[in-house]
Amino acid sequence: MTKLNNDQVSATVWLAIGLIIVIVSFSYKLGSLSSPGTGFMPFLAGLAICLFSFIILIQATQKKRSGIEWKPILKDLMWGKSMVVLTALLAYTFLLDLLGFLVCTALFIGFLLRVVQPQRWSVVIAGAIGVALAAYGIFEILLQSQLPQGPWGF
Repeated sequence: MTKLNNDQVSATVWLAIGLIIVIVSFSYKLGSLSSPGTGFMPFLAGLAICLFSFIILIQATQKKRSGIEWKPILKDLMWGKSMVVLTALLAYTFLLDLLGFLVCTALFIGFLLRVVQPQRWSVVIAGAIGVALAAYGIFEILLQSQLPQGPWGF
């Protein structure tokens, strides 16, 4: 028996999950394209998961035939950077209401650009401000979401 490579294993798991979603969605009303029922979106989502996992399974099988075998996925992971990003995300969630969306997002993106993947200061400042303003524009202006304003009112 030959071992599967990492992508074959993950694609098979996702294919099974997609099939379960499709099967369970039949217990709800699917409806039609013009009048979808409650099971219609889960059905489509399950089909999409099945389709993409099947494509990945085919690609992974081709890789296996070219000699790519199983490799430990956690072996070469850089735990230090992962922990820094996780800590930054936790700090972001706690500071969001205190500092407001714009300031907190700019600080978060700036931190990631400078510490996690070191960039020049010009890139850090422009990137942080640009991403924060773009996200603010999308969520606050276009989607009219209510974002935390912070003490400065923006």
